[in-house]
Amino acid sequence: MVYNLPATISSKEDLMSLIIEIRGYAKWFNQYVIAERVQTQYTQPQPELSPAAIEILKLARSADGMTSASLEALIAQLETTKAQAKVMTITLAAPATNEVKKALVAWARSNIAPDILISFRFNSTLLGGMVVRFGSRIFDWSFRRTILNERYRFGEVLTRV
Repeated sequence: MVYNLPATISSKEDLMSLIIEIRGYAKWFNQYVIAERVQTQYTQPQPELSPAAIEILKLARSADGMTSASLEALIAQLETTKAQAKVMTITLAAPATNEVKKALVAWARSNIAPDILISFRFNSTLLGGMVVRFGSRIFDWSFRRTILNERYRFGEVLTRV
């Protein structure tokens, strides 16, 4: 089964954190199942999970419920996604808020690739707008670039003010 990444998992670093979290849960789950089979009380509490991990674990449940095999399949798919996903870098003039990140990730996953990963950076010299790097291509929609492209007209505009 193919699992869609939650919009809160945007970069390779986020994905690696999710994989580590799911691996920890899988280890706990396997020990819990073994304890149930031998009818022993398992005293280790379930590990704390992030909302993104909970969301993706719900998707990993098979018709028979959660199984070790479904967890291993989920981890394998997340590892494959980490290795093969397209990566885009978006540089903004200020640090991106969570809402902006979610919106940009959702748009990119619906319009570019469902497993695209996006790393966000910021550079205050952009003054506004964004610069997008995808593969070897760079798209500069920054306010700074606009001003530099129109620098001959900038003096003319200032004299009219």
